[in-house]
Amino acid sequence: MIVSVHVTYVSAGGTAGLNNVVTILEKNVPKQVESMDSILEHVIVRTCNRFELYVACYDNDKVRHTLREFFQKLVPSSDITYILEDKDSIKHLFRVVCGLDSLIVGEDQIQHQVRECYMKAKADGHVDGILSKLFDKAMIVGKRVRTETALNKGAVSVGSAAVELAESKIGDLSGKGITILGAGDMASVIAKNLIGKNLGTVIVSNRTYSRALELSNELGGTAVSMDRLVDAIGASDVVLVATGAPHTVLHKPVIAEAMSCRPERKLLVIDVSIPHNADLDITEVPNVALENMDSLESIAQHNVELRTKEISSAEKIVTQEIAKLEKERKEEAANEIIRLIGLKLADIREHELEFALARNGSATPEELMESLSKAIINKITADVYSNLRKASREGDLSYCETVANVFGVRE
Repeated sequence: MIVSVHVTYVSAGGTAGLNNVVTILEKNVPKQVESMDSILEHVIVRTCNRFELYVACYDNDKVRHTLREFFQKLVPSSDITYILEDKDSIKHLFRVVCGLDSLIVGEDQIQHQVRECYMKAKADGHVDGILSKLFDKAMIVGKRVRTETALNKGAVSVGSAAVELAESKIGDLSGKGITILGAGDMASVIAKNLIGKNLGTVIVSNRTYSRALELSNELGGTAVSMDRLVDAIGASDVVLVATGAPHTVLHKPVIAEAMSCRPERKLLVIDVSIPHNADLDITEVPNVALENMDSLESIAQHNVELRTKEISSAEKIVTQEIAKLEKERKEEAANEIIRLIGLKLADIREHELEFALARNGSATPEELMESLSKAIINKITADVYSNLRKASREGDLSYCETVANVFGVRE
């Protein structure tokens, strides 16, 4: 039995609202969960845009009621939380891991974040067979969706779109020279998308040198002051402008001087700033091309549309894997019952054999077998007959029918 409680970016009224709520929840939820005897296992999933609690328990109704009351006390505006059970909880987790429930549909990072939370719970001893199987299956679902569909393909953020645009214009970035002008949030996002591209020279320039140095270290590059911008651009194939300044910072004379020593080598300038930080007239310099936010937004929107078309394919995979998991859970339940029946029958056989040998020491083999077989049959059927009579008295005909099916008998 599984119960899950959810607080998301949407229900909490945005990131700020979520962060305020999560601060309270992170402090109190673990202690509450560990104090509840009816909870067998639990995993807390905390990401940038959600706080979720998954529990395996004995009694769904009791746990659901207790958790609802607890969350209402912690967060008076309890309408920001919602509770799911069993199949709905499973479906939600699978959709989260696939990126179907993300702000950016198909994002890859969410699967890693959920896995980290799961592994932490496992390391802390909060996870056993039930949730372990569920979260392992969720990882399989996420991998299938990303392998078999294009849900996570294509850049949908400005930072990733800038890198995709550069690749579409000049090809593989491997070995290429890159200059990033700026070291703020947008520049950092671009930098993350450049990691692993096997770049050539990487130069970061910013008005505050210490910030340029910090970002360049992440990329394994070099930081330079703004007064060395000409040299930096002269060594680059792509210039990514992301200073966030309210005015132009990259002027035509700087570009012209940088290109004067390499007139035949092309330069692509991508300006992700609003307002534009690069002069539009830099394109008058030979072999210089300029792209701005309009191009990036067009790429991002196109990719969003492509991802949207893949949602139905991803949902089909989720549905398939839920059905597989349900089948596996039913088979495991049956196998466990079979195991317990086997143990009980073996215990009956051993006990009755020992008793028969002790009581009938002088009996013939035929008499011993007769006595033993009757004793074993009586022991095996005692509980069955008792429960059958009780069910009959209470009008539970389905139980009677089940017993008849088990023994292959009909009236």
